[in-house]
Amino acid sequence: MNVALSIMKKIWNLGAVIFFIWFGFKVIGYGMDILNVEVPSMCKYTDVAEFSSPNGKKIAKLGYSDCGATTNWQSGISIVDVETGKVFRGLFGLDGKPENIEVVWKSDTKVVVSNFPIKNLLWFKNDNFAGAWLELKPSMANRVAGGL
Repeated sequence: MNVALSIMKKIWNLGAVIFFIWFGFKVIGYGMDILNVEVPSMCKYTDVAEFSSPNGKKIAKLGYSDCGATTNWQSGISIVDVETGKVFRGLFGLDGKPENIEVVWKSDTKVVVSNFPIKNLLWFKNDNFAGAWLELKPSMANRVAGGL
């Protein structure tokens, strides 16, 4: 019976240690969020251009990231809410630098992204909370001969 109690006590103590380590990381993470502390990233992000919405409440930011020698550049668009400062990332991503991409606000809530090769599209996700809807128009070079 002593052996079973000893094993149960060790398991209980191990669970407590794991919980407090997890809880400590959570507290540190929330503290960093509250204090706006940013940690260095392995990736370097470069803003290329900013495009204000017609009413000035949103900004579409075009930029690219470089995460080192073993990866290619990735271009992306994020939407910034000017009033709250909230940034909505991960809406649109391309392989490579944003050399010929055109970003145009068609209304206060619609952004048209055009002139890019569809084969370089990595991800596309519209987010209702961003307050802006992306519409993609890949370049004419992507169209198949014959009228498509």
